[in-house]
Amino acid sequence: MNAREWKLSLLGTGRRTVRWEIAGYRGVFDRRFAGEQSAPEFVRQVDDLMRQGRVLKDDYASFISRVLWNGHDAVIKRYNHRGFWHSLRHTIKGSRAKRNWLNAHQLMSLKIATPEPLAYVDQYRGPLLWQSYFVARFVPGPQVHEILHDETVAESPKQRISDLVLELLHRMAEHGVSHGDMKHTNILYDGTDVVLTDLDGMRIGGTGWLRRHRYRRDVNRYLRDLRR
Repeated sequence: MNAREWKLSLLGTGRRTVRWEIAGYRGVFDRRFAGEQSAPEFVRQVDDLMRQGRVLKDDYASFISRVLWNGHDAVIKRYNHRGFWHSLRHTIKGSRAKRNWLNAHQLMSLKIATPEPLAYVDQYRGPLLWQSYFVARFVPGPQVHEILHDETVAESPKQRISDLVLELLHRMAEHGVSHGDMKHTNILYDGTDVVLTDLDGMRIGGTGWLRRHRYRRDVNRYLRDLRR
């Protein structure tokens, strides 16, 4: 623990954060979630916390769990190690957890609903990114998939949700933003609005043609699940 190095930084969203680095780990924390003293404790416990929490997904690619930490109801997504070449690629381009963190702040600056980002942590073995963790505030509400494929739900609320999704994609496209993976399990409905998750494939900017292409791809990916 003597390799600990603390830094404070102010991200573009204006949120005060703790930028944290210790042998084998690097991360950024929202100070309300974990400060200088509690961030190392969180990192030491994170895998145990996830196993003891409500496991939402556990497969080769990722492990997702809902946990309580420091008074916060949060969801942690761990991007698992998937071999040398996979780790090398993400060492070069940046972790998926970090991209989720940055893209979530970008959406929030555009007033687009997404779970509030609380932290990300990258784990290294030597110079190689091994796996990473993204932490976001828990959003109550089902996945859009659950609603649209529930035969007990009337067509009117289903249509309203689809309209909200398509309006959101249009608004994002006006800002040059595309999601990149608009399957229904990546969209929540909180009772009022649709909420986007899994933002590591999000893209911003590009030429007019590229923006239109990404927009059509997002729309088609969303509509494809409707036909199942």
